[in-house]
This record gives sequence, C-alpha cells and structure tokens, in this order.
Amino acid sequence: MAATINDDTQSIVVGNGSDRVAINLKQGPVDQSQSFLLTSILIEMGDIEIRIRRSAQGTDQYKKREASLPTSVRSAPITYQNGNQEKKNTAEEKPNAHQTHWDYSISHGPHMWGRIFPQLQCKKFQSPIRIYTDQCEYEPELTRRPFVFHADENCCQTLENTGHSFQVSGKGSSSISGGPVPDEYRFLQFHMHWGSNDLEGAEHVVDGVRLPGELHIVTWNTSRYRTPQAAAASEQFDGLMVFGILIKIAPSDNQEVDKLLNLFSKIVHKGEKVDLDDETVSLKKLMPKNMQDYYTYDGSLTTPMCSESVRWIVFREQMGLSRRQFDQLRQLKHACKGENNTTNGNISQNFRPVMPLNGRLVYRSFC
Repeated sequence: MAATINDDTQSIVVGNGSDRVAINLKQGPVDQSQSFLLTSILIEMGDIEIRIRRSAQGTDQYKKREASLPTSVRSAPITYQNGNQEKKNTAEEKPNAHQTHWDYSISHGPHMWGRIFPQLQCKKFQSPIRIYTDQCEYEPELTRRPFVFHADENCCQTLENTGHSFQVSGKGSSSISGGPVPDEYRFLQFHMHWGSNDLEGAEHVVDGVRLPGELHIVTWNTSRYRTPQAAAASEQFDGLMVFGILIKIAPSDNQEVDKLLNLFSKIVHKGEKVDLDDETVSLKKLMPKNMQDYYTYDGSLTTPMCSESVRWIVFREQMGLSRRQFDQLRQLKHACKGENNTTNGNISQNFRPVMPLNGRLVYRSFC
C-alpha cells in the first residue's frame, strides 16, 4: 500500500487504483477570538496510523495572524490558554475516587471512568498523550532555566500496595525548581505503570513507541498552595508537576529499584504497607542523569479524579529494568488479603490509554 501527500491541496491518498482512499482537508475561516489552530490530524486504525498535516502555507498564515493579534490573545509560550479564557478553578463534584471503586478491568477500567465519574466527561486536557518530537515546539527559554534538585536522602518513608500500583510516599524536604514554572515543588510520592507483557505498559507514547513501563514522580507547588490536596484540587496547571520516566527492558537489574522489589513480599495485597529505613531508596538516583532534555505540556493526573492540575515533564532519557523485575511487578495483587472478590488477581495492566490533545501544544527543551 502506498501513500502520497499533497501539501498544496492539503490532502492524503492511501492505496492504489480501486483501493485508493483520499482524505481532503478544507480550511475554514479562523475565529479571531481563538489562540490556537489545528495543525495536524492523527487517524488510528488498529496498528495503522495516518498523520495529516496542515500545509506550510496554512502554518505561515497562522503565524502572521498570531503576530497581528494583541499580546493578550496570543498563544502563551508555555502555559496553554484557550483564547482569552484561562482555565477556571473548579471544585471536584461527588462521587470522588476514594468513595467509588475504579480499576483497570473491563467493567471499571479507563473506558468506563466517564460513566463512574460523570464529571470526567467535561474534561478536555487529559493525560497521557502521544508525543511526536518533530511536532513539538522547541522552547529555548527552557534551557535557560535548568532543573535544580535538592534531595533529602530520607524523604522516602513508606512503601504501599494501593491496589493500582506500588507507591512510595514521603514527607521529607526534597524539592525541585527550575524548568517551565518559576515556583518550587516538593516531593509527594512516586509510583509506576506497567503492562501484562513487555510490549506495553508506559502511559505516554513517544514517536509511536510504547515502552513496557513508566515511573511517575509526583511533586506539588509549595509556592502557591498550602497542602498537596489543595494543589491537586486547584484545577490549575501549576498545582502539581509530575515527572515521567519511560522504562525500557535492560539486560541487567536496576539496583535502586531492586531495593523496593526486595520488600514486595510484605506488600503483596492491596492496603499492605511497610516503613522504609533511612536511605532504603534514593530519589535522586531514580532521576535521569540528564534532567535538562524533556518534553512538557499541560495535562492531568492519569487516575481518577484525573484533575487537570499537572504540568507534565516527560524526560527524554529512559530508565532500564530487567525482565525479571517486570515479572516481579506483575505479582502484586489488586485486592485485599482474604477479600472474596471475583476480580482478585495480579496488577498486570495498570496504564491509561492516550488522550486527545484538543489544541494543546507540547514543548521540548532540546533541539
């Protein structure tokens, strides 16, 4: 099957002869009140992806239009805005994720979350997303504000099976500053997502590749909010900063992660928790060596209530875990010990499908 793209007429043709399929794009009038313009369309059919890009002529017209607009209605260089309407501060409505059951099964999984939590149906800026490096906006300002990480070696205090993943929580003074937001953020917790096999598990998909796992390090804005709960409920993109580290298969064990896996026999079932000794695991050693190359965008938490309070940092550098370590992750149970639950089984597929961008821009800090 062959595909041809005509940039001048903004059309794509897939196939030959009687099997040919053509998709044509027509640009309509641009509403002057909007600060973004659709630049590409992604069509997915199983394992087939078709990307349709706006012609260079259309992009040039958009840039000229942006330059002619008052500063107040232009697209913000970092923080996404829809026209003049900044994201409103809205409180979550009941039911909430602590009172209502959700998981990753067919009956209560991501495709059903909108029914379980109706307020999710109104959310448009969700995570995770697909990231294409060549479609990201290079923002040189990000290189002028490198991340500075102040690590408290004793910040990781507890290891718990939440029924959805393992979670390491702490109350230490580890903090991070720099990057796309001028505020200071403090470590709250980290957890991991993985799949039932080595071909899936990561939540973010970069350049069409989904890796088998992803580590999320969650931090909250101490400069603007009094508590992490207030930061998460703010529905402002500066409330939380989540660092995503994609995980690939490595030929040998990850020694730092192994310190946690050695304790998994104590947290096999949901709700089981163990205190961590001083320096059991180093948060600093989990961070990539190169913290200055990353993608960033405004989004949400990837579990209910999926609050749109997150500035995402997805590092370019990846982490490695061995196949043995991935198999050990899949031994955790998503139900309490002795619980009579027909869905009692292993946590083996705890990632959310990718969500639409809906006009958001994704930035990168590297050329």
